[in-house]
Amino acid sequence: MKGIRKLIAKEIELGFLRVPANLKKEFPKENVKIKCVFNGRTKELSYNPKYGRIFGLVNYFRKNEATPNDIIEFEIRDDNKVVLNYGKIKDDEKEISSIEIEEAEDIINVSELPSQTKGNIVEQRIAELILLYGQGLLNVYKPISDIEGIDLIVVKRGVFLPIFIQVKGRYNLRSRNIQIGIKYNNFNVHHSFFIIAAYFDPKEIDISDYLIFIPSEDFKNKANIVNKGKDKAIYVLNSKLSREYNGKFSKFVIKKENLVNKIFDKFKEMEKYIK
Repeated sequence: MKGIRKLIAKEIELGFLRVPANLKKEFPKENVKIKCVFNGRTKELSYNPKYGRIFGLVNYFRKNEATPNDIIEFEIRDDNKVVLNYGKIKDDEKEISSIEIEEAEDIINVSELPSQTKGNIVEQRIAELILLYGQGLLNVYKPISDIEGIDLIVVKRGVFLPIFIQVKGRYNLRSRNIQIGIKYNNFNVHHSFFIIAAYFDPKEIDISDYLIFIPSEDFKNKANIVNKGKDKAIYVLNSKLSREYNGKFSKFVIKKENLVNKIFDKFKEMEKYIK
């Protein structure tokens, strides 16, 4: 059996290879030494089934002057030896194993980034969406301080009635769900105050196609309260980011390109009552 995939920078740096998805079932289910054939000789290397990684390839990468996006072809022989062929195969010559979430997270390892920086990245992406799809009719402002829990202020041209948004960005999912929390004591409900929950997808290096846009009143009524009665109580939202999801937050899950339509609907509603 054969498989092929591109190298990523983290593999070269640490000297490991992630097995292509189509071959994982052919590899052992426990931590063992496997026989690999490369550079004209056979060598036993460590294999970790949890992450599907073969370790001990630092010298192999050095000898081949490896760079990201170089190609490794895997072949499992009848004697269970794994043959590794290094090359510069063009993308359109063979089917390349797609990057998985774990690989993508290695590429954009954000563990060293401060929480504030990660939050700013997602807030900026949301602001850009509003500006781009708003087509000059919407503008976005950021408060000097966010002590009120407000990250973005959206104004429609010629209408001096702002919409206030708190953005909660996440860089990982819990069992494929996005989970956010907001402090109970600091949360205030208002008809012009909304919450956005967005997942930064490492495969796309951008926020995912779906996000949650929910009025503050609905958030308060539907979110679970953790540590209720204590100073550390928080409202918790836990939801799948999919339109096929039928949970209590499903009506608030939207495609990111529809965010501006929802904001325009709110402005239209406000303009009915306030002239």
